Amino acid sequence: MHLHGMPFERRVLSVFRDFAEMLKLNPLGKVPVLQLDDGELLFDSRSILDYLDGLVAPDRRLVPAEEPHRHRVLRIEAVALGLTEKLYERIFEFARRDPAKRDPTVVQRVEQQIASAISWLEGLRPSPWLYGDRLTSADLTTAIALTYMQEKAPVLLRPKSYGSLVAHCARCESLSAFASAAYSADEARRSGWAPESATHPRP
Repeated sequence: MHLHGMPFERRVLSVFRDFAEMLKLNPLGKVPVLQLDDGELLFDSRSILDYLDGLVAPDRRLVPAEEPHRHRVLRIEAVALGLTEKLYERIFEFARRDPAKRDPTVVQRVEQQIASAISWLEGLRPSPWLYGDRLTSADLTTAIALTYMQEKAPVLLRPKSYGSLVAHCARCESLSAFASAAYSADEARRSGWAPESATHPRP
């Protein structure tokens, strides 16, 4: 929304501390939720991005309208979204689950999925963007996944192995639209999440 110059009001809720309130906004109690001017609520990042993309001129959209460019951008976006979901699953195991009930097999499988996804994205060698000559939803989603990983699970990120992605993430985060919606460690702490220590015991 910053990128497209769309005015909006942001309300911060935690899916843990404010779960009852979140269920009123989204039947799954998940974020994000976009409330339109007429009160209608949209759920899920991909659905929200698709709606917002439809409000701007075709040459400004984050997902190209023409094939094969459209499906190639969406393919990268799907891997980046999957990476974020698997990071969340793993972080949940360490931040929320009783250590005695943690399943090492599940953690190992999720870590393998994370490593596979990030290696696949690294193999795209963004220069400077992941696809084409301008920022797309592939770049947006991948940069968010990397920032999330750097802040919440830095023990899994090896900068020397994923140098292209780390540089790509820094490039995206330096854009004014990203800077206007920067990651907030304070918000994360208030929501109940904390970065995983590099010395965190591994399963």
